[in-house]
Amino acid sequence: MIVKITYDDKRLDVFDTATFTCPAPLGKQNMLTNFEVRFDEMGTEGLWLAAHSYRIDDSTASNTEADEVPIARRKKGWRFLLSSSEELDHVELVVVDGEAIIKRVCGELVDLQSFDEKAYECIGASSKGLHERICDLFEYLQRFTGEAEPVIPGVPCHVARQLLAACVNAESEEETEEEWGDLDEVGW
Repeated sequence: MIVKITYDDKRLDVFDTATFTCPAPLGKQNMLTNFEVRFDEMGTEGLWLAAHSYRIDDSTASNTEADEVPIARRKKGWRFLLSSSEELDHVELVVVDGEAIIKRVCGELVDLQSFDEKAYECIGASSKGLHERICDLFEYLQRFTGEAEPVIPGVPCHVARQLLAACVNAESEEETEEEWGDLDEVGW
């Protein structure tokens, strides 16, 4: 897994779980590694990566019946601080294995994973930009729920309002341009 964090000062941190400094950091008995990127406590704890292992135990295998498959149990491993809570104020983008997961929008961090899940469910896949997709989902949820300010997963309410106001302004500017057409001196 590769985690990339871009900061507002153009610093880029890259974390690569495939290139540990120790060839077997979780021990020779590790058969499967479970990585967690912990976004749920970012505001207070920072951004963490946890690595847990599934260890084989020869005694479990020898005590298993011939037709049964031995079970490897997960063992809690280590946590690694990727970005402190103070550094998070300067994070612009977090990418995990090539997929943008966190993005700063209108000064706030947006959980793109939560947003994308809800957007796909409600408005489908789209090639539109993030701002326009947030506006589309907001308007859809308004119609669907009847709420004046529906909650968009992963997007703070004031960010959605700010983007919606910008989309409305952009639409009114487009209408004004269409109304006047493409006038030049020759077309008068």
